[in-house]
Amino acid sequence: MKIAQAAPPEMENYIEELTEQLRYDLLPRYVSVDKLNPDELLNPDYCTDHLYNGLLDEALQVISSLQTIIAVIEAIQHRPIEESDCKQFEKNISILKKYGFLFPISIECFAKENNLITYSYESFYNSYIN
Repeated sequence: MKIAQAAPPEMENYIEELTEQLRYDLLPRYVSVDKLNPDELLNPDYCTDHLYNGLLDEALQVISSLQTIIAVIEAIQHRPIEESDCKQFEKNISILKKYGFLFPISIECFAKENNLITYSYESFYNSYIN
C-alpha cells in the first residue's frame, strides 16, 4: 500500500498565483487578448485528461515547472533565445501537460522582439471581464 500526501492549501494557492502571473501579466505582452482564453489556459479543470490530483509530489512538480517557465520567459526578454532555453521550456511544458495544465504556446512567441503588447495585470483582467 502506498500512502500519498495531499498538497497543503498554501501550495495550491501558490500554483494559482503562478498561473495568474503567466495568464495576466506575461502572456498579454505577447499574445493578443482576443486570441486568448485565460480561463482554459493552465487550468486542469478544462483538460479532458485531468491528471492532477492535488498530491504533494504533483504540486511540487507543477510549481517547479511554472517557476522555470516564468524564469525562461523573463530571461529571453533581454537576450536571444538559446538552445538551453528551448530545452528547459519544452521539458517543463511537458511536465505541466502531464498534469493537465495546458500551455500551447511556443517559446518563439516570447522572443524579445515580439514583446509588443504591454498590458498590466489589472488592465488585461478588466478588459477581459468587461
